[in-house]
Amino acid sequence: MRVLLRSLLFILLAFAWTACTNAGEPEPVPDGRTPAPTMRQEDERVIRLGFTMLGEFEFPVAIKKELEQEVKARGHIELISYEGKASGDQQIADVADMIDRNVDVIILNPVDAVKSTEAVELAVAAGIPVIGINTIPDTDLLTSYVGSNDIEAGEIEMQFMAETLGGKGDIVVLQGLPEQSSQIERTRGIFNVLKDYPDLRVLEMEPAQWSRDEGYRLMKEWYAKHGDRIGGVVSQNDEMALGAAAYLRDIGKQGDIPIVGVDALDDALEAVKNGEMAATVFQDAVGQAKLAVNLAESIARDGQAAKSYFIPYRLVTPENVDYFLK
Repeated sequence: MRVLLRSLLFILLAFAWTACTNAGEPEPVPDGRTPAPTMRQEDERVIRLGFTMLGEFEFPVAIKKELEQEVKARGHIELISYEGKASGDQQIADVADMIDRNVDVIILNPVDAVKSTEAVELAVAAGIPVIGINTIPDTDLLTSYVGSNDIEAGEIEMQFMAETLGGKGDIVVLQGLPEQSSQIERTRGIFNVLKDYPDLRVLEMEPAQWSRDEGYRLMKEWYAKHGDRIGGVVSQNDEMALGAAAYLRDIGKQGDIPIVGVDALDDALEAVKNGEMAATVFQDAVGQAKLAVNLAESIARDGQAAKSYFIPYRLVTPENVDYFLK
């Protein structure tokens, strides 16, 4: 409940703060606030908002649910959603359909840093503004971006693991989709930290596609190969981390190998509380969704927006996990 209230407070602060800023300049979000531009209250026409997501992974699904709730609460926005299906080509097709359906603004959760750029170019050529959310396509054509700094996520989780292991030992790394910006930037963050720990070695690193099942499969394969030489598991999201934790539980090794993930999903928070995971990194789905809708409505009503808004990550450990549990 406190997490939801905190996100609502961020959005309220956002409207007050942005009125004082130059909306043409990119604005990082200070102290966790999520600024959004103001809008003309007299314009009450229905806005057609298109949303295409990465696919049926738990964090993008959480963003979608929050978008749906926010749109429903406002009553004057029509949301047209597409699932993306973890396919860049499908996301391009989704955007083409949105253009045919005359949406006013598109919120894009990119599947692929390169392929999703084609989707943005298609929309911009049709005169439709695009807001990126959660992950970033390889283009400067976005009207605005809402999300978090994924390099920071990789650095936070790797720094936690380095300190947990006393700066030495062997780890395995579960990566996300190979061509997605979150995977690329979290990997960069992990290696930013590893440069400072020459006695920490990466035994294995492989994409598990953001999937719990793939996390389980790879952990099983790696444990068969390396056994207890594996000192820690660094996972680029909670789904893969939970898969690795499930395998260790199945072989009676629950909690023996520290595991850290990203997103602070409900299942991961419970796993941190019960000792199956050592930590996760909180990413604010509520804040991202609410801010994206604020921006879409403002842009559709000829408002201005900064080029980017970043919501900070936070480390979640057994010491503070109760704060994040609803």
